[in-house]
Amino acid sequence: MFETHTGNQAHKAAAYAALAAACLASAKLALFGVTGSLIVALSAWDSAMDVVVSFINQRIIRFARTEADSGHPYGHGKAESVASLGQGALIIGGALVIVGSSIQKLGAAWRGAAETVQNSWFAAGFFVIAGMGSAVIALQLRRAGRRHDSPALLADSEHYNVDVVTNLASAAGIGLVLVTEITWLDPLLAGAFAIYIARGGISLMRTAVDELMDRDIDDAIKTEAVRIIAETDARIVDIHKFRGRKSGHRYFFDFHVTLPATLDFPASHTLVENIEDNLKARFDADVVVHADPDTLSGTPEGDVILSRRPKKT
Repeated sequence: MFETHTGNQAHKAAAYAALAAACLASAKLALFGVTGSLIVALSAWDSAMDVVVSFINQRIIRFARTEADSGHPYGHGKAESVASLGQGALIIGGALVIVGSSIQKLGAAWRGAAETVQNSWFAAGFFVIAGMGSAVIALQLRRAGRRHDSPALLADSEHYNVDVVTNLASAAGIGLVLVTEITWLDPLLAGAFAIYIARGGISLMRTAVDELMDRDIDDAIKTEAVRIIAETDARIVDIHKFRGRKSGHRYFFDFHVTLPATLDFPASHTLVENIEDNLKARFDADVVVHADPDTLSGTPEGDVILSRRPKKT
């Protein structure tokens, strides 16, 4: 199947993110082996998930950007939403594991059997640097996601934004443990950070489900699409029954336009083609336009979102 240039660029962005996350995860795992800190373990797990998700995104983005075929006439864009759904599930699952471990360690501390944690200011400083690295990755993914209109890359960007918070929180948590010398703060703070990460996973899953359920497009996109339609030809009487949905990077527009009843079929056909071409020039979109003749009956059935009819006095 043919892969678009945009898909290739999005694929590269996911690959670079995976490589950077792999370096961070390796360093954090080594640090966990030295310190035994649950805060470090949480951050190491989060970075490991970043690696898994970014590598999966490479495959998903490549597949989602291939052209429609006989088996998938509407394309493969929703594969990116499925990937986002999986990301959210992974994030929540791992967070629950850390919460369970935190509860177990807090119970041990309550019984006077708390484990020794070998934290250091070096570890705190490392997490500040790791947070800065995650911020750079998140920024690059967000730019690539917006440029290529990729839900998978945008979801990955949000995951790295969470990573920024957890890295800086880990640095603060380790510093607090070192200053207070209260060992049970380590599992307590790790559990709190895990709950915060789980909230991010829930948000990713909610967004993915909205797209898979064909939720209406954003008002800003709809407004711009209507403006483009209206500016195509001054003979358009009104626009009604407008529907829009998004599948991965691709938009689908379906609407009716009312045209003068005196317009013959060739002229109407040309006008409709111009509308489709103008929308496709702005959006990566599949456009279906229904042309209705203007009659004396007045307002057409369905929601009218733009009308050039004279107002009745």
